[in-house]
Amino acid sequence: MKKFFNTAGPNVPRLHYTVWREDGAKPILELIEQEKYFTHHAPRQSGKTTLLQELCKKLNREGKYLALNITVESAQAARDNVLEANRVVLHALKASLEAQGITAPEIESYFPDKNSVELYLKKLCEKSPKPVILIIDEIDSMAGESLIALLRQLRAGYALRPGSFPQSIILNGVRDLKDYRIYSSKEDTWLTGGSCFNIKAASVRLGNFTLENVRDLFFQHETEHNQKLAPGLVETIYELTQGQPWLCNALGEQMCHKLFPREPVLTEHHLHEAKEALILSRATHIDQLYYRLEDPRIRQIVIPMLKGEESFNFPAEDIEYAKDLGLLHPDSKTLRIANPLYKEILPREMTYTIQQSFTEEPEWYKNPNGTLNYQKLMDRFVEFWREHGHKEFYDLEITPHTLFMAWLQRLVNGGSTILREYALGRKRLDILVTFAGERFVSEIKLYRGEKTLSDGLNQICEYLDQIGLSEGYLMIFQKNLATDEDSRYRVEAMEHLSKRVFVYWL
Repeated sequence: MKKFFNTAGPNVPRLHYTVWREDGAKPILELIEQEKYFTHHAPRQSGKTTLLQELCKKLNREGKYLALNITVESAQAARDNVLEANRVVLHALKASLEAQGITAPEIESYFPDKNSVELYLKKLCEKSPKPVILIIDEIDSMAGESLIALLRQLRAGYALRPGSFPQSIILNGVRDLKDYRIYSSKEDTWLTGGSCFNIKAASVRLGNFTLENVRDLFFQHETEHNQKLAPGLVETIYELTQGQPWLCNALGEQMCHKLFPREPVLTEHHLHEAKEALILSRATHIDQLYYRLEDPRIRQIVIPMLKGEESFNFPAEDIEYAKDLGLLHPDSKTLRIANPLYKEILPREMTYTIQQSFTEEPEWYKNPNGTLNYQKLMDRFVEFWREHGHKEFYDLEITPHTLFMAWLQRLVNGGSTILREYALGRKRLDILVTFAGERFVSEIKLYRGEKTLSDGLNQICEYLDQIGLSEGYLMIFQKNLATDEDSRYRVEAMEHLSKRVFVYWL
């Protein structure tokens, strides 16, 4: 059986293209050598479990350590039942030992002691001829008293390492431990993960694929299936995804296996079709982006970005939280969405149900030669806004942005691309539509006084200059939502800085 791209769960190297991530493994190995306890985290479907599984195998092959990799996801249901959570952890430890052919200490004699994990690990390490390395996966699936108890048991044995406790313990999850807020019913207070596990020496965040990783991934496909990628296409995939592992694999699956398995050479056209198919598939990974907006900590950051508003009031821990979830770019000095594909997915997911409610046939906005009649599309949106713009969608000030993006996406789905520029702090949203080789620019602003028009004209002309166009559409929405008042709606054609701008007052 030939290998394929993996989009569900950890990689199985005999089935999936698998990339060894030296840059991710190196800091972990250094901390293990230093006998440190630390956390390892990354957004979901970033390859962190795969990396640690492969690292565990590597350590055991080299023979210096006994490396154990367990998951505590099954302990999630235990919550405040410490004994039950301990039982899950001990069974996982026993299974991990037996999978390596090692006779494991029996676990029954350790119950009903609430420190049973601590005692079991102490016994295990004293009997092991090699220092023990313990990887605990899905640590943030646990909650309540059971999580507090586990962290405190690990902390209690720390001073006994490496002879009578694991030399190094790695807690693997989505978020850094300092972000855990755990309610203790016994102590009737909220605790942080840091306070329960104050022996943590470091927090290692697994980054995205490098460009070389992405090249390696698709080279494996080219070798396995004798299907080539056109020069520069891997670089385009990297730019589109910023190396997010699931996105790279999902685009590869769509393009190489589902849509064009018999094409000898894949081009940007095939990649565009794969991208559209991936977004429309509404896979779980994509749906999760939208549901993250239900979290107030995330919404307070992303909504202003969509509006182009600026805020200096984001708590630093909330920004780190958004980065940990994979929504913001982890290395950018300014706040920006993690990658261009997410920038497109977020507004499309937000407006999915609206798009489905549109009844317009898409052919009416095309010219006889198949090009796009963008002004006709804009004029028709004014009518649509008057009919439907009185209902607040998600947030009063983001309603115009949301409805216009839904309008464009629904009507331009065939053969087009839409690029949205999130301009945090510039009070605008730039939208570039490419259709049949032609490009069209719209800019959305909310009316905030007399300077709105002059600022908007300057900004859209600056953007038109950047992309080499001479004509654009500036949309200025009133602060209140749509009304039936005819005098409110007008279009003015203006010349500004050698550009022609159609100003829509809405």
